[in-house]
Amino acid sequence: MAIITIKLAPSDVLRDFITYGKKADLMVGAKLEAGKYTIMPSFEVYADGEDAAEAVFDLTNNPSRQQEREDRYGRHRSISVGDVVEVDGVDYLCDSFGWTELEIFFGDMA
Repeated sequence: MAIITIKLAPSDVLRDFITYGKKADLMVGAKLEAGKYTIMPSFEVYADGEDAAEAVFDLTNNPSRQQEREDRYGRHRSISVGDVVEVDGVDYLCDSFGWTELEIFFGDMA
């Protein structure tokens, strides 16, 4: 079981991913550090690591799970490219395809 915190990207980050694609990854770390992301309340899922991030992506994007989504996450927007899912303290960037672990990608951002 993992503790999940969803960090929703500001609109300029979402736009950067559409405009710049993979190069936008480089912009995420600075915007996270600057507090530009909206931090959602934490909740638990029955998975770990990248599997937990994928499970949360499915929860927020799968129409057949709408009631579960509202019960656990509320009526917030779906996870999209540029958003970050923190799994037990490790940040995973929702990339154009799959996930990028930010600790590995950027090194220690602290």
